[in-house]
Formats: sequence, structure tokens, C-alpha cells
Amino acid sequence: MALHSHTQQQMLEKTNMVADNSARLRRTINRTKSKVFRTNASNNTLIKVEVEVLEEVESFTYLGSILDNQGVTNADVRTRIGKA
Repeated sequence: MALHSHTQQQMLEKTNMVADNSARLRRTINRTKSKVFRTNASNNTLIKVEVEVLEEVESFTYLGSILDNQGVTNADVRTRIGKA
């Protein structure tokens, strides 16, 4: 699942909403697999599930495309060329 937000506040609210609804359904969020990916972010507020801070990553693969935290997809282009 990917949560997209324009502000840190939105991300905190969405993350808390997913965690609360998961708990209500007796499901847990795998904090080891869950990551935070930011692009062009000036605010580095920590994103937590319950009390555990989620790991931040510099690149992320989503629907087959590789994105980096600068909004550049050079890694994606190199990967696609390598697969061709």
C-alpha cells in the first residue's frame, strides 16, 4: 500500500488512520517492511506507527518505476535499459 500526501500533517493523519483501522480489524502493520519516502521535503517530521519510527528510504519502486527523493528517475531509466 502506498499513502500519498502533500504535507507532513496529512501523512501523519493517514498513517494513524491506517494503524487505527488495522488494529480495529485485528491486523498489524509490518513496521519492518513499512518505509517512508519523501520527495523535495523540507520538513523531516518522523513518521511513526504507534511508538516505532518508520525507516526513511532515498528511493522507492512503485508500479515498476524507481523514484528517488529528488524526483529524478535516472535509476529507473538505467534499470529499464539493463532489462532490454
